[in-house]
Amino acid sequence: MNWRGLFLLAKFSRKRRWSGLPIIKIYLCEASGLALCSSSPSSRSSRSKQSQVITLVVLPILGSLVLFAGFAVFLWKRKKSSKHNTSEIDKSGFLLGNVDGKDLYKDIIEITENFDEKFCIGKGAYGSVYKITLPRGVRIGEFQLPKEKIIAVKKIHQTEEERLIDNQLFYYEIQTLSEIRHRNIMKLYGYCSTDQHRLIVCEYLERGNLAVILTHDAYAIELDWIKRLNVIGDVAHALSYLHHDCSPPIVHRDITSNNVLLDSKFRACVSDFGIARILKPDSSNWTMVVGTRGYIAPELAYIMTVTEKCDVYSFGVVALEVLMGAHPGDLITSLSSSTIELTLLNDILDPRLSLPTIEVASQILTVVKITLQCLEANPLCRPTMQHVSQQLSALWMPPILN
Repeated sequence: MNWRGLFLLAKFSRKRRWSGLPIIKIYLCEASGLALCSSSPSSRSSRSKQSQVITLVVLPILGSLVLFAGFAVFLWKRKKSSKHNTSEIDKSGFLLGNVDGKDLYKDIIEITENFDEKFCIGKGAYGSVYKITLPRGVRIGEFQLPKEKIIAVKKIHQTEEERLIDNQLFYYEIQTLSEIRHRNIMKLYGYCSTDQHRLIVCEYLERGNLAVILTHDAYAIELDWIKRLNVIGDVAHALSYLHHDCSPPIVHRDITSNNVLLDSKFRACVSDFGIARILKPDSSNWTMVVGTRGYIAPELAYIMTVTEKCDVYSFGVVALEVLMGAHPGDLITSLSSSTIELTLLNDILDPRLSLPTIEVASQILTVVKITLQCLEANPLCRPTMQHVSQQLSALWMPPILN
């Protein structure tokens, strides 16, 4: 027999079915001169009827399967999106990362004895900060603490008349903080919103805020000239990140020595974004002045327009405060970047420290000139924080010796 090829013919059996679908039988057809297998009129009629049956049965089933698969994918994506959004801003309950932190909330209440004053380490316009030592084994986020960990918990003030306003500010602060990643900006670990409390769980910085350090002589002396130059640089880098690396840019609006915290290695971090606002092209006007007296840009007294240049001015005040050891007060208006000289530094530098070496004094003089540019009365004449950060980075900064 001369075999020229084998063809597969699918014939659907009408006798056996599995799951409502015809069983396919496979036949081998001898191909000699490309002759087809038996194709009598009756068989063709039978196949035609079978094709109609297949069309009526199989296509609806396939259509149903496609619809079911599409619906399943839709539900999966919706659930995933919902979970992602909840992990960012959850307005009911406690959240740390992607893990429900209700047990941690109970631990905080218990450890602080329902926020007893003895655990309070600072108070601000929007809340009180508590130092809390979490015991070994407590879960934070997705991991369990291998040892004790100290955290800071900020309890937001809530009065009846400010409840609605504070609620908006609270969630704005959380959203802002959760998106920020910078070594000179305080880290956010989690937050809580209940009927009783609104809390923000943050990184704890051992040395506390800059204002307290400058007030106490022993702490101020430990903060020598090299450390002070680095603190000024750290604050500048943080603000440059907020203004130029965040989209949309963020204006802090309350840069003060109280909102600059130092860790054990004197690294400075900007904190307290309770009044931060994300700048938008069509919403730069505000109905009230928010900030701390002595640090607010002068234009806010008559123009209710907040821009990055307001933070630039406040930075200039803080930078001078770091070098002088106290708030500069009226001295701001009498100093000029074009007239300041090395010999005049003795009149403005913190007298509690020994005079700097000539090399360090030269660096301080350059920083003072940059700072005074930030204090220009006309906001258009002030540099950007990106420019200030770059200028400070270009300076030779002696390393901090621990």
